[in-house]
Amino acid sequence: MPLNLAQTAISVLRLGENALTAIYSGITRVYPNAVTVSIDGANASTQSGTPGQSMNNLIYIVTPSTNYAWTDAQIAAATLVGLPTGFTATLAVSGSLGSQSGTWNINTTDGLLPAVDTAITVASLTSNISETGYGTLTVNWSGALGSSTTTRTGFAGTSVSVGYTNVGYTLIGTLYTGVSGSVTLSGGQSFTSSSVSGNNSYLVSASATYTMSAGSTSSSLSVSSSQSTFAARGVNLTIPAPPWSVNPTTGILCNVNVYFDNNSQVIDPRSAWRLDYDWTRTSGGGASSGSGGFSSSSGTAPQTYPGSNIFYSANVGTGTGTYTLKLYSNEGIAGAGGNTWFIGSPNVTKTWNWTY
Repeated sequence: MPLNLAQTAISVLRLGENALTAIYSGITRVYPNAVTVSIDGANASTQSGTPGQSMNNLIYIVTPSTNYAWTDAQIAAATLVGLPTGFTATLAVSGSLGSQSGTWNINTTDGLLPAVDTAITVASLTSNISETGYGTLTVNWSGALGSSTTTRTGFAGTSVSVGYTNVGYTLIGTLYTGVSGSVTLSGGQSFTSSSVSGNNSYLVSASATYTMSAGSTSSSLSVSSSQSTFAARGVNLTIPAPPWSVNPTTGILCNVNVYFDNNSQVIDPRSAWRLDYDWTRTSGGGASSGSGGFSSSSGTAPQTYPGSNIFYSANVGTGTGTYTLKLYSNEGIAGAGGNTWFIGSPNVTKTWNWTY
């Protein structure tokens, strides 16, 4: 059937295309009724459909320069230049500062496929996002908590907290109360907020929050502090057995029960206990002696009230002899903890006879 070019529905026939691949009415493509949009690059994609259909986003991935990052304000102000007319882009960023990745989601302004084929080239796009550099902050502490130097790093514009804890601890079983104090700036970069804390704890700490600057900065802080102490929840240590119903027992046997008092006092998290034993062989296999510990209980925290008996046993070879159990608490010993707290005489001892 011949084409009637006099009809206004088809005003121009572009005969340069092979096998009549496209017909236009003015600038609008009317045959065939399909378009293709695409983007090249690492995230190349293509989609086709009828003009006016919903269009999926085209993706263009960007990342900050080395040792730089984007703040929220910089992300909000970002632009993508070089898009064809009728197209727009929004930026979505994932990852934390220093490991961010940005995705430009490209689509038409109305989210529908355009009237004409469109090929977007990454080389024609410019992603304009301001970047923030890396900074180092050195804080010099002095005053009630002693002297110390703390260093923090981060991207400019971000918030960092810098803390310092005193080097003197309460005796184990004693905690601080009534803690008060302040942090004052004696030179350098100002902080945005500060605090002194330590109630119901065995240490007093100071902290200050800064907004990071690019490059190297420093700040000098002086801490004032006052506090009192109180006894934390007490610990009960008992060796219910021995005595046993038989004497001697087969090997070294014992029950122990270590638990916190049943009151409202705060528990000192450093509280712990240890169970050791000494033994002597009086006959069978030659006279000898030795010592040992039940490793499963070394440095174990007490149980909550009322506790429960824990059974331990050990075999020190054939023969007959005696053994002495030594149950230690670390209450009243200075420091933060560790295997050196069990010093001096045991809190509870029991002696019994053994054979094997």
